[in-house]
Amino acid sequence: MFWGLIIEPGKKYSQTVDSSFHISKATLDLSSATDEDITLLLDYEGQQEYILCHLNKGNKQESLDLNFQSGDSISLFTHGQASIHLSGYLLGDDDDDDMTLGDMLEEEEEEEEIDEEMEGKDLRATLQAKAVKRAQPEKSNGKAQKKPKVEMDEEDDDDEEEEAEAEEEEEPKQPSPKPLTKSQKKKEKKAQQQQQQQQSPKPAAAAPQQPQKKKEGASPAGKPQQQQQNKNKKQKQKANDSKTKGKVPESPAKQTLPGGLVVEDLKVGSGPESKKGDMVAVYYNGKLAKNGKQFDQTNKGPGFKFKLGQGRVIKGWDLGVAGMKVGGKRKLTIPASLAYGAGGAPPQIPPHSTLVFEVELKALN
Repeated sequence: MFWGLIIEPGKKYSQTVDSSFHISKATLDLSSATDEDITLLLDYEGQQEYILCHLNKGNKQESLDLNFQSGDSISLFTHGQASIHLSGYLLGDDDDDDMTLGDMLEEEEEEEEIDEEMEGKDLRATLQAKAVKRAQPEKSNGKAQKKPKVEMDEEDDDDEEEEAEAEEEEEPKQPSPKPLTKSQKKKEKKAQQQQQQQQSPKPAAAAPQQPQKKKEGASPAGKPQQQQQNKNKKQKQKANDSKTKGKVPESPAKQTLPGGLVVEDLKVGSGPESKKGDMVAVYYNGKLAKNGKQFDQTNKGPGFKFKLGQGRVIKGWDLGVAGMKVGGKRKLTIPASLAYGAGGAPPQIPPHSTLVFEVELKALN
């Protein structure tokens, strides 16, 4: 969640911290600035005053990386005749922000080793359970019988029965070889002659042979019909080409996401891809879409850091930075509904402002 404070000249802002927060940047208000340097100071626990940065017209902003925890007693004030704007975000109850990059990498490696070990244990347990299940005998009438063997025997029996039935269907059963009497032989011979006469075709009943072309069912109009279909296809293709002619397809590097956010990849990085929950570090510059006036930028040092997808920046950033690879650069055109809305962020960002950011992903985690 965003945190901000405007420190006016001659005023001291003291408090005991209720909710932990992080200060990311100090920016000089040019509308009240003179040629003199403005110094930002911190009084921590009433013990010592610390200089945080010096700002002037030539160096109008500085990146800071300060965390204040609940219960800290602090005072912020300036030396000079101009206001300084502080910006950052609330830390909440999440302790991950206090972890260094090395701590986060070691924690991820430990989690991967634990996951691999657990997967190995689960696999071994599964194999052992299957082995025990297969080796367990099934008791019947006091005798142990292996179930897989019984199933194989039953399958073999079924196969033999199916083969026997197939053979019976293919070969009719032959009568028993009993000697035939003379009368039986005569009857059998007569029956064979009658069967041969029935099977032989009669010349008068033979159907006239049709020409080969008619049997194939070819239609004299078949060829013109095919030509007409080909002609229709060509005309349809020509009409589609004329509709799409002159239209420039949208570049795959430029996309419009739900809510009106326009994302354009100026350079695709070659490093790891950012995802929700990653701690990312970016360089950026922000301008008003209406007149191109720059209102903010970070282009040196470790960059601006935030946890992606946790609502610690404007929603357009959470959506637009997701999926970037380290080393890549994107242009984000963010409507007011995904930025600072109807209230804006005066004096730099007016109400209902569309913002344009060029963001370069320097590192993650």
